Order: sequence, then structure tokens, then C-alpha cells
Amino acid sequence: MASMKFPTVDTRRAARAIGRLPCIVQFAAPTAERHLEFLERIERILSRGRFTTTYKFALLLALTNIAVEQGTDGNDPLEVDLDDVARQFLALYWNMARPYPRVHEILKQSTNERKPSTMISLLESASSNAASSYRRLRIFTQRRDALVIQARRTLAKDVLYRLQSVAGNAKSATEDERFLYGHPPDAAGCAKLRAITLKPGIAACMRRLRGVIVAMVQARWALWIREHNAQLAADHKLESFLFGAERTDVSEYAARYYELQNGRCFYTRDRLAAPSAGDVDHFIPWARYPFDSPFNLVLASRKVNNQFRDRLKSREDRALWAQRNEDSFAILTSTARSGFAAAPEDRETVRMIANWVYRAG
Repeated sequence: MASMKFPTVDTRRAARAIGRLPCIVQFAAPTAERHLEFLERIERILSRGRFTTTYKFALLLALTNIAVEQGTDGNDPLEVDLDDVARQFLALYWNMARPYPRVHEILKQSTNERKPSTMISLLESASSNAASSYRRLRIFTQRRDALVIQARRTLAKDVLYRLQSVAGNAKSATEDERFLYGHPPDAAGCAKLRAITLKPGIAACMRRLRGVIVAMVQARWALWIREHNAQLAADHKLESFLFGAERTDVSEYAARYYELQNGRCFYTRDRLAAPSAGDVDHFIPWARYPFDSPFNLVLASRKVNNQFRDRLKSREDRALWAQRNEDSFAILTSTARSGFAAAPEDRETVRMIANWVYRAG
């Protein structure tokens, strides 16, 4: 395997790698007033909308994550592939399809006693048998491709046209109520969709307000679960079970990064005695945005890794990391001897996440 060198950062090249060049013209970012109006509308959906399942909670979180991973901070619209939304759905429900340990039952996600949640039914077998979390399995097998298709069909016909309706029949929702995205007025029309377009400025609002949106939606989702699963009572571990991102063991990559980095700490460039002398670190801290792809990992000395914890790295480190992802793309996505096997699209996803995290500070 080719080893990684640590040259002086080429400013133009590194800037291009992190998305600064070429300059992309964007519409002006939404104002503070627009952000406040957006939050009020989200709160209106959560407090006044009708929730017979938890799907609308999942759709709000999925679109917010996609806005971070694919959107911009300008006032431009964002086309969203529904397969990407389906993958987000599968990740959100993956752990929820397992029995809740304290009651040894799968928690209800639907008010229909005779018809359990389709998402839970889809995932029940897969999540109980899989050795790793869905977030970790970036390369989909044929079985997972089928899951994506089934999840997309469910959200297209059952969720898209209902999310933005807060009063009366979802089919009669006004254009003003459809502030997130436009769509056909009924299930039959939505079932044919393969993509939706977030309206101008919506992705920017979601990116800017992600922390607030996630907190609001998760609180309402957990409350819904408690109200419809009486056996839980005041269980304080519920939120962790529902939403705790399953952090997987990435130490298996230590030897590979040791070779890739020529036996040196990514940050200090100091020599490491062995792979075990370092820790595999999430360059974008896990606490800021949980993303396990090899594109987001480096090998650092244990001392330096402990110093960073959840802090963002320097701009120079970021530029070097972005340059590493460009230079080592073939190695990180190889399924052969390198052993990384990152999904090719992860490079762009992690770049967008970095743009968002560093802007958010």
C-alpha cells in the first residue's frame, strides 16, 4: 500500500479540496427573521400535526441530515433523492427494530394495533441478525438495496404528503403550508416520486438550526413513544436507546492508517512506535456529527487524541485532511488489500459535513 506523505500544504490545492475553489455563486443566506419563522413552522408541525406513526419525526430528521450533507448556506433550493431519505430512515429505525431491553419488547411506532410499523417490520430480522449497525454498513448488499427500495416506497406514499399538513385533510393542504417542499396532493401522486426539492433557503435553515431541530424532534418522538407504550412509565434510558448513535469500533483500521501515514501521527507528524501506540480518531468529532467512514478517520497519538476530545482541529489540519482524502481516494475506497472499502460518495459527504461544522463553529 502506498504511504502518505506530509508535505507543506498547497494552499490552492487544499482550498479546492475543501470546497473553497472554484468560487460558487449562491443566493444570499436566509435572515435571522427567516430562521425564526422556520422554527415556528417546525414547532407548528410538531405540536399541531396528527401523528398516527412516528414517520413524520423521521422525515424531519432525515431531511435535516441531508441538508447538512448535501446542502449549502445560501438561499438556493436542494433536490433530494428519495433513496437518500430512505437510507436515513433505515438508519434511524435500525436500533428501534430491536426489543427494548427493559421490557423485552419492540416498542410500538404506530397506533394501528393490527398493522405494525412497516419500517419496523422491514428491519426486525435484519437488525437482530446484523453484527454491525446500519450506519456502519456503507456498502449495501443486494438485501440492503431491497430495503432501500421498500423504505422509499413507504415514505413516498405514506409520509410525504402528510408531513406539512397540520389541520384537516392532508389532501387539502395549501401551497403556503407546504413550506418545506412541493408535492402532489395525495398518496397516489407521491408514490410516483423519486425525488423532492427543498424550497429556496430551507436547506440553509436546516443546516443552521440542526441542533435545535434535532432536539425538538427527538423530544416529541420520545414523548410519542412513551404515550403509546404504557409499559415504559418514566424510563430514563429510552432516549439513549432510540437516538444514541451506535458508535462502532474503528480501532481495526489502526494498522492500515499506520501504513498510509508512514507510521506517523496525523496531527504532529511524530513517529509512532506501532499502530497500537495511536488511536483512530474521527477528524470531524463524533459528538459534532456521527460519521464513521474511513474518509473521516485518521491515526493520532493517544496523547494528542485525548487533548482534542470534541474540539475542532485547526484549519491547517483540515486542509491537510481534505488533501489526504483526495490523494488517497483510490486506497480508501479499495475493496482489495487495503481493507478500507469506504463508499466513494463518502468523500463528498464528509466534505459537506466539514463545511457545515466549521461554519457552525
